[in-house]
Amino acid sequence: MSTRQHPRKENTVSTQPTTDLVIDTLVPGSVKAAMKEAGASSSDLWMVPYKDIRVIEGFNVRVRNAEYEAHLHNIRDSIVANGFYRDKPLEGYVAKEDGQNIIYITGGHTRYEAAGLAIGMGAAIEALPIIVKPAGTSQEDLTVALVTGNSGRPLTPIETAIVIKRLLGFGLDERVVAARLGYGKKYVEDLLSLLSAPAAVRKLVEQGKVPAAHIFLVPP
Repeated sequence: MSTRQHPRKENTVSTQPTTDLVIDTLVPGSVKAAMKEAGASSSDLWMVPYKDIRVIEGFNVRVRNAEYEAHLHNIRDSIVANGFYRDKPLEGYVAKEDGQNIIYITGGHTRYEAAGLAIGMGAAIEALPIIVKPAGTSQEDLTVALVTGNSGRPLTPIETAIVIKRLLGFGLDERVVAARLGYGKKYVEDLLSLLSAPAAVRKLVEQGKVPAAHIFLVPP
């Protein structure tokens, strides 16, 4: 990965996904050193203080519509009532920035944000469970995992299209992208057609007012 630096923000939540190469700047860091610096407890499942987990601006592809907000608040309420389930860990990546090892979230963004909201409501949560990607994980791997590693609410077609557009931006062709995501090439082409649709049409799809199937008809 390249060495261009991302601006860092303290426990912020990205509000707008982007098709740009938002993670090509991450330089691999030391997992053990990062966890030691954060004071995280040791094991394959790390318990990391909430304040020490960072967000990669624009990496989360979730579109913030009314359905998403309702889902987010449901998870927040569950965390307030029951705590954060350790069997639903976040996924992360450790990057080296200015000599410091930074723990970035790469999976479970909604649960992370919901935990922050729950903490704001008084929930006694100090640390969140997180599994970090192993050494050698590439930016393509992290992006593919947004689809293949998602164990929560499935990505919508337009959110998946954003992932595909990013992968194409890494230099992968459509056939390779389709294979890595487990889709047919035609479906990948159809998903990309969502991003080239008029802005007004994309907005209706994002808001759930027009089904993506009205734009393309071939299933994955």
